[in-house]
Amino acid sequence: MSLDNLCDRYERDGFVIVPDLFDSKECDKLKIEAQNVLKVKSPPDASVYVHASVTSPLYQQYHRDPRLVDILKKIMPNGVMFLSDKIVVKTPEKTFATPWHIDYFYWRDTRPKVSIWIPLDDVNADNGALTVVRGSHKKDWTMINKALPNGEFVYQIANDDVNNDDVVTCAVKRGSAVFFPDRLVHGSTPNSACKDRYTVISTYHAPADDEKFDLDFPAREVLVPTN
Repeated sequence: MSLDNLCDRYERDGFVIVPDLFDSKECDKLKIEAQNVLKVKSPPDASVYVHASVTSPLYQQYHRDPRLVDILKKIMPNGVMFLSDKIVVKTPEKTFATPWHIDYFYWRDTRPKVSIWIPLDDVNADNGALTVVRGSHKKDWTMINKALPNGEFVYQIANDDVNNDDVVTCAVKRGSAVFFPDRLVHGSTPNSACKDRYTVISTYHAPADDEKFDLDFPAREVLVPTN
């Protein structure tokens, strides 16, 4: 897939999958580092850790990787600024599906953002694959307040509002990458396989003066200046 074709698909579908962006050895290193970060920095039952690049030089290096930035430059023509990254894990004890939501619900009234979802384990419908709703970035969505039992994902979208014909399950090998904007409806399948599933999600936006929201993310940096 050429980068130009990739950009066309991103604009049309609201997401694009780039296979095999990182190899198995790189995924192994990132997963071991993620396990160490969670062990040292998070409560024992935590499934999410924000600020990986603040804590880990390896993750700081990763969010700047030219393989990511080259693609971001295509879908973000006004420049690229890193905002934050987080480690997300599903375990045999944390099997719930992530409900339908858009990230913009969690950072309303801020500039548009792009996230990259990279699994460090092979993912499929049985172990918590990312699910997306094709074309949903072009629609307006109504937010509902309905937190999961663990308090996560307070802002959701009603399942009845989603056209199942547009749902795509991103069953991909580890090291692949899914790029998507903060207006795309997405979630995940349950982890019924009862195995750990580690992912890292990095978020970027166009360079600009700091918004109040940005100040909570000390690792932010400009990677590609605005032309």
